[in-house]
Amino acid sequence: MKHGLAPEQIVGWQGVSLRVPPDWSVTGFQGDAKEGYLRIDSPGSLVAEVRWAQARKAVDVRKRLDAYLNLVERQAKKRKVTFTGRIKPSEDWEGALEFNYRADRKVRGFIRQCPQCRRVVIAQVSGDKDDAVVNVANQLLDTLQDHSEDGWWTWALLGLVVRLPERFALVKSQVMSGYLLLQFRSRYTEVSVERWGLADVTLKRWTLAEWALQATEWKRLKRQYTQGDVKQHPAVQLVGRRLAPTVWLRRKIERLVLRRPEEVRGVVWHCEPSNRIYSVRVERGAEELLGQIIDSVQCH
Repeated sequence: MKHGLAPEQIVGWQGVSLRVPPDWSVTGFQGDAKEGYLRIDSPGSLVAEVRWAQARKAVDVRKRLDAYLNLVERQAKKRKVTFTGRIKPSEDWEGALEFNYRADRKVRGFIRQCPQCRRVVIAQVSGDKDDAVVNVANQLLDTLQDHSEDGWWTWALLGLVVRLPERFALVKSQVMSGYLLLQFRSRYTEVSVERWGLADVTLKRWTLAEWALQATEWKRLKRQYTQGDVKQHPAVQLVGRRLAPTVWLRRKIERLVLRRPEEVRGVVWHCEPSNRIYSVRVERGAEELLGQIIDSVQCH
């Protein structure tokens, strides 16, 4: 991979996003909007990494970068690997300091603080000695965004691309090759987005409606459904309410005192081109929000 890449796949986590080739894979993610880390691996030896930390005011990015590179150098010395590096104002990334170093791998990256969101971001691409690290870093890191321009964050990994208002915080995630769940909350509203693989195997035994009612979270609800199309795919549209008495009482209080809807609304659909099943569920939220989130999903 020494020349033109095709950075067509978007990867997004906690408001940070970048584009990578379609055969690259997310292999690591942690933290939250205030501080976190994201790693995407190529099929070969190239790796893209992004680290971020929220700051309330302007920081000295040179000091941050020196501390980071000093840590890398100490780690290299422990492995008895020679470390060489350099720092300069970036000509490729506006308002950034560019760094290049060599230890057991070649690395090119930058550090910058966004004047709008105040995030301090360190982004880099590393590879073996024969990899075109500079070329790849220039192409991939040029696509990096550390905040949203329209107030909606992109969450994208492992075959799921969805956008939510940035006020929604991630409260739960479950990531496996065949199943992915992202659950968000903003005050009293909860949003769950799910993706299942191998839909052709699942739907040999069940219809989409049968599966949606029996094998998903909807089985725990008192619900009703209709069948139709969503995003030009066969879909099941559901409306339900929680069954547990204590939860029911809390929902009543929220509805009467806080004037929050108590219904759970959602859609489950089968995307045949990607051979996946997708679900979006909104609890105690406006029906308009459900439609906006569904529209944002890129299922194939």
